[in-house]
Amino acid sequence: MEGSRMTTLLQRIGGEAAVSVAVESFYDKVFSDPVLLPFFANTDFVKQRQRQRKFLLQFMDGKAPNANEYMRNAHKKYVHEMGLNNTHFDIVAGHLVTTLKELNVPANLIAEVGAALESLRADVLDERASAVA
Repeated sequence: MEGSRMTTLLQRIGGEAAVSVAVESFYDKVFSDPVLLPFFANTDFVKQRQRQRKFLLQFMDGKAPNANEYMRNAHKKYVHEMGLNNTHFDIVAGHLVTTLKELNVPANLIAEVGAALESLRADVLDERASAVA
C-alpha cells in the first residue's frame, strides 16, 4: 500500500496529541448544543472527555475489539429512556466532522473517521438487538 507500512487511523490522524485536541474541541461543541445537552445533564464533563479520548485512541488504533458492544451498552439507556435517535447521531457526527475540518485534518481522513463512526450507528442506537429479535 503506497510503498509504506500499513498504519492505523490513529497514526494517520496525528496520534494521541491530535485526538486529545480534537476531543476538547468536539466536546465544546457537543456540550453547548441545546439538542444534545439533555443527554449530558448528569454527566461529569471532565470524565466524559477522558472516556471519549480513551475510547477514540483505542478505536482508531484498532485495539477496541468490543467497540460495538461498548457503544451499545453506553448508549442503550439514552435510546430507550430519552429517545436518542438518528437525528442526534447525525448532530454528533456533524460536530466531529466540523472539529476535524477546523483542525485541518485531510478530507480523506475525515471520510475515514466518518465511516468508522457510521459503523457504530446501529450499536449506538441499539438497533442490532431489535433487528435480530
